[in-house]
Amino acid sequence: MANYLALIRKADFVDLYKYGSLHINKDLTRQFTCSVEELPNKEAIFNDLTYFANAFDSTFTYLFLHYENNLGRINDINIADVRGIYPLDNEAKIELSLSLDSRIKINAPLWPDAVFNLQKRQSIQDCKNGASNIWKIYNLPESIEETGQIVNDKILTEVVDELYENRHPSGKLPIWVYIMRYERHAFYPPNTIGAFMDAVNAIFNYMAGREVDSAEIESTMIMRFLAYCNEQMPNMQFDEILQKLGIQEDPKIVQFLKSVEEIEKNVDLLKAASLFFIYCNRYKEIFIYEKKWEQVGKKYGKEFSVACYMLGCILGHDHTYDCMYEHLPLAIFKEQNFDNLIEIPNEENQITEGKGSDESIIEETSKEGLLENKSSISGESKIETSPEPSMAIETERKINTKVLPHFPCKMGKPKRGGGFAKSPKPKMVVNIDEYLKLESQGWKEIKEDKKLW
Repeated sequence: MANYLALIRKADFVDLYKYGSLHINKDLTRQFTCSVEELPNKEAIFNDLTYFANAFDSTFTYLFLHYENNLGRINDINIADVRGIYPLDNEAKIELSLSLDSRIKINAPLWPDAVFNLQKRQSIQDCKNGASNIWKIYNLPESIEETGQIVNDKILTEVVDELYENRHPSGKLPIWVYIMRYERHAFYPPNTIGAFMDAVNAIFNYMAGREVDSAEIESTMIMRFLAYCNEQMPNMQFDEILQKLGIQEDPKIVQFLKSVEEIEKNVDLLKAASLFFIYCNRYKEIFIYEKKWEQVGKKYGKEFSVACYMLGCILGHDHTYDCMYEHLPLAIFKEQNFDNLIEIPNEENQITEGKGSDESIIEETSKEGLLENKSSISGESKIETSPEPSMAIETERKINTKVLPHFPCKMGKPKRGGGFAKSPKPKMVVNIDEYLKLESQGWKEIKEDKKLW
């Protein structure tokens, strides 16, 4: 008898157990000639089996099946031919032991560490899918392939590795890593100037090769200048800030701006980073299509594209696909009027009459997004729509009786012996509703000083 290993979904194994036979995907099946005990040393078999695997949230979604077959049709399995069941990792072993027939033996996982790396690779692909979704939504003229060479796969790998391993940027890394992993700790103003301060802060972190103390950064001339602008004209618009920076004669500010130009030759770094932080603050909870950004995209070109690419990577496919599906729309959708999806129906999100310039669009958007985020942090959460008023009241009650985390935050399922499980894998939570839902299921916040957002 020839020995085979197949990667199948748990639901498919349930069907195999119930009906006695199963037809499986030949691409997810490999023959092996070594002993089962030697398989953990054959990581190439794991890579072959998982190459065509679909993305999954929990490691108990799939399992490895060892079976024998000597009839030639290797993708047809009979339950009597099954010789062993192997979970993807130890957490999946526990779940499968509890959910399947108690008579079924669940063996130790063959490649638990390799599964963790597979999840990271899938997360990188999810980042790229998020960027692709935004490209389709806005039909950006710049090539996504060219933009992806600026924020390249090596950068995304580092960002995802840091997130999974609870590390923070340090040492000589690309500037985009420091920008995408930056998190605001100082009390910067909730406006466009605040977004510039975020960009400057991230750049200083890059220059120092570490996270610089906020007090140290706030004492620099560039930050003192931005703070002065905020005191005098808190509603200063995007182009006005750039213009005032461009005419500064202070040698330290001039030297800083020259240093920034040297960091990245392919794009205006300060402009792209500031746009990115504006969008991050606006779309932390949900990404929506707003027609006004098309004007900004035409004006700022490559910088807008780089900011959108990073935003898509941060949000991922999960937080952008719904908007993309509605904007296309999908052919399988029922017929409806999609014109009303172009602008946000909420009146406070509309551009004030008489403010039709690109700079005003950015100013209004930055102010709205940061104020909404500030409201969530302070506990004064504004629930825009709720089908059941009682649910909104209950959510508000829960919010007001607990100390809220700083969104977005990372949550995971605690292990019995301490620490957090790898499966279900930890996830980023961007709003209070999602936080409370996971908390009710036993999830806890993973405390760390700095996260992907």
